[in-house]
Amino acid sequence: MNSNPQTARAAANPGSSVDSSSGTSRPDTALSDAIQAIAGHGDQPLDIHEICRLRRACGFTDDLALTEWEAQAINTRLYGLSAISALLIGADDGGSFKLSKWLQGGLHSALYALTEDAQAVLHRANEKAAEGQKGGAA
Repeated sequence: MNSNPQTARAAANPGSSVDSSSGTSRPDTALSDAIQAIAGHGDQPLDIHEICRLRRACGFTDDLALTEWEAQAINTRLYGLSAISALLIGADDGGSFKLSKWLQGGLHSALYALTEDAQAVLHRANEKAAEGQKGGAA
């Protein structure tokens, strides 16, 4: 892995994929961050574990207290992710059924949307926690 500090900072940029003004994520920014994270690695194989390690904190620096609806929202999305994953695994090459390419594409889009939505809930809770810390310190 490249130990370039600029690459590590780009990979660990906590709020790079979330637009806090609208609560939605920007895939183009996340993609550019991922590209920056692996830039300069030359012929070395992609080490996804190292990229994940660099982005592990994801900007969460305060303890989060989730409201009931936030916890339910995240849990509902996780159930949806599990169900969609089971469908995609069942339709894999050796699976017991087949899905059309159109349906597979829709399921992949749903996986992405559910993931982004759950992350948005966590990021909003993190922003509230950070504001609470600033308010408490003032």
